[in-house]
Amino acid sequence: MPGAAQTRKLYPLQETDFGFNAMELQFTITPEHTEIRIGELLEREMLKHDQQQARLLSYVARLQDRLLAPLLFVLCLAGGMLAIYFPERPLTPQKIISMVLYGVIFMVVWWFFSGRLLRRLQARLAASHAKPRTTFRITNRHLIEIKLRNNLRAAEGAYRLLFDDEGFSLINTKGRAAKGELAWGKIVRLKETPDFYSVASAELDRKGKFYHIPKHSDVMDADQYQKGLKLFLSRVPDSGHLTVGRS
Repeated sequence: MPGAAQTRKLYPLQETDFGFNAMELQFTITPEHTEIRIGELLEREMLKHDQQQARLLSYVARLQDRLLAPLLFVLCLAGGMLAIYFPERPLTPQKIISMVLYGVIFMVVWWFFSGRLLRRLQARLAASHAKPRTTFRITNRHLIEIKLRNNLRAAEGAYRLLFDDEGFSLINTKGRAAKGELAWGKIVRLKETPDFYSVASAELDRKGKFYHIPKHSDVMDADQYQKGLKLFLSRVPDSGHLTVGRS
């Protein structure tokens, strides 16, 4: 609860026989951090986009293989029938005989020549799918980058990381807890990047969200921050009990 986190009595760093009482680390998520994270996340999102695009094209190709022959057969047969029926709409015996003869002749021609026609059409469709669509990919990349930039800019600002023996919470300058409090035992994922340590619970991990703690602070003494950060990481469960990653 955000209110509970704010009412804790804080100490710069006080060791006890049972560990420590409480600790506060201060840092700022800067525009430079945003640019770094955009570079990391954009490549990941584009990989997901390319995989989704490949799955979609594969599905469309399979659908075309299944439906091309019956669809072409129905269109050609119906087109010929309609050409005989129009422009004079009354259905006379002569039209019925003409439609029957057309249907028989068309099915014979289809039986002997459809295989070659379908192979040519399928080859052209396959070649069309194989062509790179760089224009659409560039457009999608630009849209994804705009979305990431807007989301990450909203996270910029000063933060206070509060932690004790039970868990930790991340408080922004507006006094609100970012993602709430998290107990140490609920951490299931620890990720390290060149600029951040990131931790997540199972729920956050499913959503692809993390608590991001910079490796360096621009508002605290460097040695004090590193000492506190080392203490924070020592509270994270052993790596054998969670997923550890680097990116």
